Amino acid sequence: MSHFNKQTCSRSCANIHRTGIQYKVGRPKDKVKSQSALKTRLLQLKGHCCERCGYDKVEILQVHHKYRDRNDSSLNNLELICPNCHYEEHFLFGKKPIKK
Repeated sequence: MSHFNKQTCSRSCANIHRTGIQYKVGRPKDKVKSQSALKTRLLQLKGHCCERCGYDKVEILQVHHKYRDRNDSSLNNLELICPNCHYEEHFLFGKKPIKK
């Protein structure tokens, strides 16, 4: 039944038919590239330190979505924070502090 959908007579004719077709033109959307560009823009607008504690090692700062909506990349939803503050926000938020 597959022969009803054939457009060419053989594999070699199909290869000739496909020459010159560009299936993926340009680079597909790359999350890492867009996150890097977003971080660069935030560094220019909001400074080169953690917005919560002031830690100033630019290489490790992370982009955090304040309202937990990853699809909303507006500037009022984003902040640059260090990994420690990011961990506190996501994993210690709402938990009781450990008593010593």
